[in-house]
Amino acid sequence: MPDNIKKSVIELSKKGSRLFRSGQLVEAEKAYLAAKALDEENPYVLSGLGDVYRKLCRFEESGAQYDAVLKSDPSNIFALRGAGDARRGMKQPLQAIPFWLRYLEINNKDSHVMVRVADAYHKMADTEAAIDFYEQSLAIKPYDPFALLGLGNVYYAEHNDEKALMCFEKLLAKNTSHNVVLMTMIGNIYRRRKEFDRAMDHYENALELDPKNNFALFGMGDCFRGQLNMEKAVYWWGKILDQEPDNQALWTRVGDALVSLNRLDDAIIHYKASLRVTYDLFAVLGLARVAQKQGDHDKACYYCEQVLDQDGDNVRALEEMAIICDDSGYAEKAKELRSRVK
Repeated sequence: MPDNIKKSVIELSKKGSRLFRSGQLVEAEKAYLAAKALDEENPYVLSGLGDVYRKLCRFEESGAQYDAVLKSDPSNIFALRGAGDARRGMKQPLQAIPFWLRYLEINNKDSHVMVRVADAYHKMADTEAAIDFYEQSLAIKPYDPFALLGLGNVYYAEHNDEKALMCFEKLLAKNTSHNVVLMTMIGNIYRRRKEFDRAMDHYENALELDPKNNFALFGMGDCFRGQLNMEKAVYWWGKILDQEPDNQALWTRVGDALVSLNRLDDAIIHYKASLRVTYDLFAVLGLARVAQKQGDHDKACYYCEQVLDQDGDNVRALEEMAIICDDSGYAEKAKELRSRVK
């Protein structure tokens, strides 16, 4: 290759790199493509173009550039890392892992890539491998936020609350941004352990930073439900419904809570709001319970029949209707309904 062309490739590659670092991705692409037109096998040009396409979320094109580098240089660390990242962008963790592992054979102190490998194993439900790589990363950087969060998530999914809390609380102690997600996850662990007061401390901290955070709002409501304070549970869940009018499951859940408080008219409003979203068996059963409490046994049976029309073997509907028939004096009908329960 003539020296003047080599010089042009180098200058265009440097220009592409400067533009990439400054966030001018379209212009960087043009510079790299011009360089590639002069030297289509230049590893710096191909890797740079791969980086641009990765930033532009054009992951297949990105992967193709890195792969071209690896054909002639299988140990190129920039291409190995980029090829793995491109597969991650394509949501192909199984294909990404071999590139990253080859990279780590050469650069075995890169904790960031270790976390990416761990994340990929976690997505593939390989818990043991995920934990191994998160711990390798933390051995190098003990407070790496991505490793601590990832490892905590693995333990959280495994219901290993003690180890999950260790990760999350260690991260929160060092996290100056006051991460709301962490606060809600720690709250969820304490709520799962029925330590409701401790859970609410974390939800309240989250809500101070993000008053509309639905995970914290739901957690507050569920903690009060756990403490049998249904009035406050309804209050906090109602804040979510103000923001999510199509949250059908919550309309029904609040309806159930209102029934327990004997606020029957309010319960009807919530069950009907649930049914406006779409059909919900539990909302219809809720309306049956309300009608029963109001002494309207015919209407209660009507709602149960609606459920049985949709699902003739529904155990909940059969049991509810049997109770209603007992209360209404129809013992034989109740007996027949219970005989259908499988």
